[in-house]
Amino acid sequence: MSVEILTQACWQALGDKAPKDIALATLASDCDVPYQDAVIYGGSVTDLILQKIEALDCEALATSAEDFAEDPHASIYDKLLEGLMMRFELLSEHRVQFDHLHEGAKQNPILAAHLLHQLSDVVGRLLILAGDEAKGPIKQARILGIVGVLLRVRPVWSKDDSADLGLTMKALDKELKKACEWALTLRVLQQNDLANEGAADE
Repeated sequence: MSVEILTQACWQALGDKAPKDIALATLASDCDVPYQDAVIYGGSVTDLILQKIEALDCEALATSAEDFAEDPHASIYDKLLEGLMMRFELLSEHRVQFDHLHEGAKQNPILAAHLLHQLSDVVGRLLILAGDEAKGPIKQARILGIVGVLLRVRPVWSKDDSADLGLTMKALDKELKKACEWALTLRVLQQNDLANEGAADE
């Protein structure tokens, strides 16, 4: 059985209703999939939602990696800004779903924890692609800082109807710079950490 059928049906339903109003049994029936198979291979509505977000995040990361390869001498900060913006751009056509998820997470701590974990994971992978080699507590602190940036920018992105998401870009750059300043103060960053240390040799 292809889980993709259930995943797509779940994501489509999320465009019309809150996560709590989506039932796995209904999805299975609509997709002509035995309910027990939906449970075995799909897991739950939350699992299906997370699978879709993971697929979108992988697409954004793959595109960013290609862009980074074209300009390997760009600074880590610039790569990070570009990668985060790429994610916002890719997710723009799914804003209704993410608005429903945002509201649902306010009422469901477990859903909120899963979404936060997914966001933290994709930020960690993006940092590696951008050339940040930090590990351990320092890396976790940087990830949490960037997650905080994304959460603060999300309301701007959610209502940004400009052609190039210019308002989102402006807010992201502002919040990311502010986070870097705090990180320097807290010694989570050093002055040269976001420089182009990971660039290819001349």
